Amino acid sequence: MDDLRTQGQRFRDTLQLKGTGEVPVWGGLSMATWIRYGDELHDLLDRYPQVEFGRIPRGVDPHTLVGAANRTGEVYLDNWGCDWQCIREGMEGQISFHPLADIRHLRHYRAPDPLTYTERGEHDWGAFVRHCQLARAQGKAVTIAGERFFERVHFLRSMEDALADMALGTPGIQEIVDLVLDYNLTYLRHALQLGSPVDIVSFGDDWGAQDRCMISPATFRRYFKPGYTRMYALCKQYGALATQHSDGYTVDLWDEFLEAGLTGFNMQINCVGIETVERQLKGRMCLIADVDRQGVVPFGTPSEAYDHVAEIVTRLGSPRGGLVLRVDIYPDVPLANIEAVLKAIRDFQNYWVQN
Repeated sequence: MDDLRTQGQRFRDTLQLKGTGEVPVWGGLSMATWIRYGDELHDLLDRYPQVEFGRIPRGVDPHTLVGAANRTGEVYLDNWGCDWQCIREGMEGQISFHPLADIRHLRHYRAPDPLTYTERGEHDWGAFVRHCQLARAQGKAVTIAGERFFERVHFLRSMEDALADMALGTPGIQEIVDLVLDYNLTYLRHALQLGSPVDIVSFGDDWGAQDRCMISPATFRRYFKPGYTRMYALCKQYGALATQHSDGYTVDLWDEFLEAGLTGFNMQINCVGIETVERQLKGRMCLIADVDRQGVVPFGTPSEAYDHVAEIVTRLGSPRGGLVLRVDIYPDVPLANIEAVLKAIRDFQNYWVQN
């Protein structure tokens, strides 16, 4: 019998471990990668039409498409009062000024209006609605972004001071957490209402260093788990599934996110180990597995890159779904390795589909 589900319905089923084995792909090519390779990437993608990566228009200079905080030679002030500086054109920069580095400034600090301002501009709610409507009309998953939570807290305060405040129980840190959460919930509720029905809300915060979590589970439970629980519950209220990205080693927080109501977790396989993911998380939530952008893909051979993708699919996938490949390609990746990744996706994305 033919599968009459839309692409978006199949994606939702995969996230909920109710799928038929296909492995969707999230991600694409960074603007810095387009700057390095240009039309060579178009030629490469043309050879693999089965892999849906977003493209820039042929003949367009990618430098003209680089967004705020991703341009070298400038300091960008975002709407929260944080300065950004970038060292690689087309890749996100780093915070160079934290407006609450002196916590005494908190008494006068006001967050931006979440219904007017994004992190780096103003909301165009009309365009937002049209984006959701178009995705729905095309049968795709209607996916919207959540706002930063932990990251915005340490962007405001600085990483070192925010972590010290949490360890010491500095009174002002809870106020900063609450301030960010209030912004996030107000934005999220409005976005879910306008975009309804939304399929997926994709949240992103980096919780891990290379070999350990940045905070303990106890600290996470005190300051951030209540907020995530409220945000995920709001998604569920509007029929949306919540996914969460985090770079680094995150094993110690997996159970916390599960208990908070998360549907899918995007982890760095190279930091946590494929054996650990397979043993501790497979079958409990959807695995959004990061193809190794720190080691194998940029620095391995094409055959190693191909085998890496194949191993993720064959070990972490299932006939019920539960696996999404997260593929982000940066400018340190040779073209031959990009092609190897595309070839592996083509060859293995239906590995678990039972005909």
